[in-house]
Amino acid sequence: MKIGIITITNGENYGNRLQNYAVQEALKETGAEVETVHKVTNVFDAENFVYLNKLRLKKLLHYHLTVEERRRLSFYRFTKRYIKRSRYVIKDSAPEKLDSSYDCFVAGSDQVWNPYLAYVTCDNFLTFTSAEKKVAFAPSIAVEDIPEEKKKEYAAWIQDFRLLSVREKEGATLIYRLCGRKAEVLLDPTFYLSASQWRRIEKRVKMRENRYILAYFLGEYTPEYKERVEEFARFAGCVVYRLQTEEHFQIAPDEFLYLVDHASIVCTDSFHGTAFSIIFKKNFVVFRRKEAFADMGSRLHTLLQRFDMEDRYWERVGCNSVKDTDFCKSEAIIEEEREKTRDFLSCIYKGERYA
Repeated sequence: MKIGIITITNGENYGNRLQNYAVQEALKETGAEVETVHKVTNVFDAENFVYLNKLRLKKLLHYHLTVEERRRLSFYRFTKRYIKRSRYVIKDSAPEKLDSSYDCFVAGSDQVWNPYLAYVTCDNFLTFTSAEKKVAFAPSIAVEDIPEEKKKEYAAWIQDFRLLSVREKEGATLIYRLCGRKAEVLLDPTFYLSASQWRRIEKRVKMRENRYILAYFLGEYTPEYKERVEEFARFAGCVVYRLQTEEHFQIAPDEFLYLVDHASIVCTDSFHGTAFSIIFKKNFVVFRRKEAFADMGSRLHTLLQRFDMEDRYWERVGCNSVKDTDFCKSEAIIEEEREKTRDFLSCIYKGERYA
């Protein structure tokens, strides 16, 4: 069987690129031939051949590269090495021969159904193919409600998926209200791979200090947050290594894995920063993040609730408990969720309607 993945392929986001790899590897375990279809609808194509060649030439000639350009080259290097891409590209719409080239399409994971992202179009819901070829593998709606003006089209787009799952309980509730379909709630696909599997693709980052707190914030790093992270660092005898800064902005996804895996403590407002902390069993503290357009908390709430780790919210963690993350249940929960995922993916071959 040949399967095409439709996910967020543009932009430089660690969680997205690593979940893309996880979805690919999970599907490959079923025996499928798997490719990811590059999609650039409504966004700048950072992987345009001419643009990338220009960046490579600038680097070769030692011209100044912006931090964004260095990051794009780092992400492209990771993608080229670890993710098999289709020869097809979705631009304004799906190419004419895309549907006939695959036996099945998988939408997911990550925020491929977030109604506030310009990238999200009808193609994210696989409207270019027939119902029997449509599988939703833990996509995230990410927000607590669908805007009123989009509810009708979302209901129509989701209604005919043969296999339907989502990543958050809130997403399953939204879908049921929209179209009466019950969606299986699956854990993020990054959990499907073991820590040892992730370590196989880690890339070492040269560090001046061996003991560090990894501060990974996608939202605002407020003075209050900064003060708390530095307080933890003083208590633990660590330096603070902050991602998303100009100095470290070029870090690639495989280097991100290394940084999480070797941190003393992870402080983050990121879903995948939290997910990989659990996978690698790293002490972590979760800070609340609110985007300009919507509350993004449902994703993290579902995750922490599933692992019984709601005590890791920053308001509840003091210096005396910052290193007391309880992982006694985590492996059993992950294995249970992996089995649910295996059962779900096995239905691709059985022709069943799941959920």
